[in-house]
Formats: sequence, C-alpha cells, structure tokens
Amino acid sequence: MMFFDICDFTAFSEKRDPEEIVNYLNSVFEFIIEIINKHGGIINKFLGDGFMAVFGAPLSSREDAQNAVNASLEILKKLEDLESKKLILSTIIGIGLHAGVAVTGNVGSSLRKEYTIIGDVVNLASRIEQLNKQFNSQILMSSDVYVRLSQKLGEDLGEVKVKGREEPIKIFKLA
Repeated sequence: MMFFDICDFTAFSEKRDPEEIVNYLNSVFEFIIEIINKHGGIINKFLGDGFMAVFGAPLSSREDAQNAVNASLEILKKLEDLESKKLILSTIIGIGLHAGVAVTGNVGSSLRKEYTIIGDVVNLASRIEQLNKQFNSQILMSSDVYVRLSQKLGEDLGEVKVKGREEPIKIFKLA
C-alpha cells in the first residue's frame, strides 16, 4: 500500500483560485499516475491532494514491495527534475508504504458502491505517511516493506509509536 500526500497543501490552496489548484493537481498527478502504472500499481482513491495506491491487487507478485519503493523513488526524482527546470511549483510530498494482507471489493449500499481496499495494512500505510512530518522525510516504509526488498534501502529509524496502535512499528526512511 502507498499513501501519497502533498505537504502544506492547505496553505498553498489558501492563496489560489480553485481553477489554479485543480490545474496544479492535474499537472502533478499526470506524471505520478504514469509512474504508478509503470510499476504495476493502481491508484484506488484520490484523497484531495493525495491518493491511496495499491501494488499487488487484485493479484499479488513477489515484487509488489519493490515496485512500490521504485515508484516512490521515481516520483521524488521526477518532482525534483521538474522543479529544477521550473516546470512545476516547488512540491514537498509525503509517501507512506506498508505491506500486508487486505481485502478488495465493493463497499457501500445499493445506491452507491465503490471498489476499495480494506485492512490494517491500509490504515497503517496512512499512519506511516503522516509520520513524514515528524521525521522531516518524504518517503517512509515499514519493516514489512523493507524485508521484501531485493536490495535493502533506507535508514533504520527504529520503532515508532503510531496513533491508534498498541504496539510500535519499525520504520525506515528512504528520502
């Protein structure tokens, strides 16, 4: 699972017209969606200035965690490249990655249903993304992602208490 967020988006939006905000989001999401797709991911849900993406659903491979990490690093590199060329506004992001079991399917009522992903893996990926502010980072991953990587990347930040969970989790900083 990947949760993606544009940092300080509320302050950014406060000083801009809605059309400018939508144009900015579309310009950023344009290449990010391509990167996610290229690495075998699917954006399941847009969440305002962010999104939830899944790698390995509906069918999983042994490369899901590596694909998520590769996509995250490529997104960051592309953002930095476009910023340096002044093709997009300066954009700081937060990405949280976690791996585990989830259920996919339709949730809702007879009036409205939505394909979604449910499970602790989703909640924890979201909480990991939120930790980027605390660690002044842009990409964090759980040890469950780290152990699945073919090439071990990242700085071990140790165990961290996560909001809503009894047990701390071990996290790694990629950027």
